[in-house]
Amino acid sequence: MYCLPLSHKLVYNNVGGKAFNLSLLKQLKFPVPDGFVISNEAFEKHKTNDPLFWNDLKSEIEILVKNSGATKFMVRSSAVGEDSESNSFAGQLESFISSSQTGALQENIIKCWKSYSKENVNAYQNASGQKLAGMGVIIQELIEPDFAGVLFTRSFSNEENFLLEYVKGHGEQLVSGKINPFSLEGNRKAGNQKYPAPFPTAELFKHGRALETLFQKPQDIEWVVKNKETFIVQTRPITTETGKRKLFWSNTNVNENYPSAITPLLYSIARDSYYNYFKNLSKLLQVPDASIQKLEADYTNIIGIFACRMYYNMSSIHRIMGFSPFSKMLMKSFNNFVGYQQEEKKKSTKSKTWSGLKFIYSFLKLNFSLESNIRKFEKNVDAFHQETLDAYSFSELRNCFHWFIETRMHSWYRASLADFFAMAFHGMLGLFCKKYFPENHQAVHNKLVQAIPGIVSSKPITETYKIAQLIKNNPEAFALLHQLKADAFLLEINSQDRFENIHNAIQQYLKNWGFRCSGELMLTEKNYCEEPSNFIDLIKGYLAHNQENPEGLISKKAKERERLARKLQFQVLKKRWFVFPIALVEIGLFRLLIKLCFKSISGRERVRLKQALLYARFKVIAIKIGENFVSKGMLEKADDILFLSYKEISEQLSASEMLPNQTKQIIGLRKEEFEKAGKEVFPDDFSSWLGHYPKPEELMDTLKFDTTGEGIKGLSACGGIVKGKARVLENVMQMGKIKPGDILVTRQTDPGWAAIFPLISGLIVERGGMLSHGAIVAREFGIPAIVGVPNATTLIKDGEEIILNADKGEIFKDVQGS
Repeated sequence: MYCLPLSHKLVYNNVGGKAFNLSLLKQLKFPVPDGFVISNEAFEKHKTNDPLFWNDLKSEIEILVKNSGATKFMVRSSAVGEDSESNSFAGQLESFISSSQTGALQENIIKCWKSYSKENVNAYQNASGQKLAGMGVIIQELIEPDFAGVLFTRSFSNEENFLLEYVKGHGEQLVSGKINPFSLEGNRKAGNQKYPAPFPTAELFKHGRALETLFQKPQDIEWVVKNKETFIVQTRPITTETGKRKLFWSNTNVNENYPSAITPLLYSIARDSYYNYFKNLSKLLQVPDASIQKLEADYTNIIGIFACRMYYNMSSIHRIMGFSPFSKMLMKSFNNFVGYQQEEKKKSTKSKTWSGLKFIYSFLKLNFSLESNIRKFEKNVDAFHQETLDAYSFSELRNCFHWFIETRMHSWYRASLADFFAMAFHGMLGLFCKKYFPENHQAVHNKLVQAIPGIVSSKPITETYKIAQLIKNNPEAFALLHQLKADAFLLEINSQDRFENIHNAIQQYLKNWGFRCSGELMLTEKNYCEEPSNFIDLIKGYLAHNQENPEGLISKKAKERERLARKLQFQVLKKRWFVFPIALVEIGLFRLLIKLCFKSISGRERVRLKQALLYARFKVIAIKIGENFVSKGMLEKADDILFLSYKEISEQLSASEMLPNQTKQIIGLRKEEFEKAGKEVFPDDFSSWLGHYPKPEELMDTLKFDTTGEGIKGLSACGGIVKGKARVLENVMQMGKIKPGDILVTRQTDPGWAAIFPLISGLIVERGGMLSHGAIVAREFGIPAIVGVPNATTLIKDGEEIILNADKGEIFKDVQGS
């Protein structure tokens, strides 16, 4: 018997995947059109050219067609290996509409069999590595549909949704791509929600859920609707990945703290600390527990790493903020805070009024306790610092290691509040300026936060200036500085009593600020305490310029800010004189916002100072532990410890590592891969699919800086317009290239760049936001500055004459000056 009814229980290898699935659905009472399948046995017999074969097959077909009473049929291929979980072979094999005449059916059956050996099918098999193993042919009653289409039980862009595509009439138009289908997407959990389709969708979605449950796989279901009745004509597993989520990555701002390739130890600390940072902050700000639970995967993936460099997962960060009350304002403030200039990657969700009120209450309460929390954080870090100075024994080193981890993972919420309120109040002041001074609100906003009183980030600059003046005013010391190398100069200064005041000043600087330098959180970079000769080289470069006293500059800029604030208050009063009481309230709000902005930004800089100290002392502890491990034969070199995660180190410290004898081998492999991966170059901002590692060559764009076009743009961090030569520097030790009036162009700035600011007339930074270190220090000295300028160090050439318009955040080539 060559013809088998679909209502019978069929064997997969004898009828193929499509017929087998339809038979199963038919038995389970799904609405499948009646029909039968010609078996693989008939396909193999056909190849023998047996003259009796066709007589037997025709007889069977005629009986089944007559019994059906149908006048039209769909003749469809059903190969063994088609519609499998790994390969669908969709569109590769043939299907035909046929009359009920035996001759017409025979002709279309032969066409289906011939499609088994077509060139496209062979190519598909070779490409996929999957081979077909026989073929059945389905003869099924043709439904003349009002609508036909496909239902994907999981959308390709969001696995929480289904995707429905349909056309009027037969589905061949959809398969062939002759016309664009109608399409709709909806939430799978929406129940019986009505959708804007010209036919009932509830039954179709019910069948989709049932089929997915039956096959335990997302399904690609072909269907037709006739007179509002739904029929299933095919189902197969979706073989391509569903639920693909696009992620947006940026190293903006994070590049300031981690400017180069980071080791596994630092990445493991950063990844888990960011998890706790955002989750604890969400709890403190009364984000509902249900939302926090939903966001677990996002908290876990706040950062990622490409070419061994850290990137923010902006999709996760925006999604977390999207669940918070006042989410739109928070996302905008965060983008401004870090210098991210793309649109939000998650739409805001509406919050209940009660959630908003709880958020406001927590906001006010936490702001009131901000100073107390910062002091407790500073006290904890200072205590850690003192403990590490005398930590030598194994137990002392182990205790210090866990002290750092506890601080970074679980006590950092105190420090995070300084970040949050600096972001929030800076953003609020910006909104106030935009509302009341719309014409030049960005320039006004920047000037109002310049020269913040008592901010610690300016202290290393003023102290460096004082040391430079001590040396300059001592002719012998000044001469030695230029005659000797830095190490020899230090030896001379430290050994001669006549230079005691200079020696004491340098030692005091190194004690208070020596851990503040470029890459201060990197664990792999040497700070001034470890390499004091670098500090001497910095002073030598500083003295090569006739710079102004930074304290005088700051005082001058503070007076400018105060004059502007008084002028703006008068403008508000002038605009609102007819409602004088309201004007007074608005002026009071203006003053309060400025005060709160000063307080929060100043607090954040204090936190960052202690953060640098914390990491500097942790590096000392980590290397000492590494030396202990070397003595035990666990490591080859002490700094190999940087290639273990903090959890792996913790397990080694407790002798609970599962495979301790593999440690050296693992480190060797990691170092080898680190060396290769660290040489790759990824863009500062890019997107990828969830779960996919992109290749850098797929992402890089061609860069061009027009001479007559619109130039390049970034965020205005401190207003002003300046012309000058661009000096593109890789690191602060190249400061000798700077000449008076030059404009500094660099990838990012951190506290190590502070000393160079009094020497420059303008600043352009690739990475960073309004509250990055470079932006804050530029405002201290009133230096026109633009941050977040993509590819600035590539587009702008060293020595090129440029115009920096920081009022508008624009940079042009100075054609006349060239």
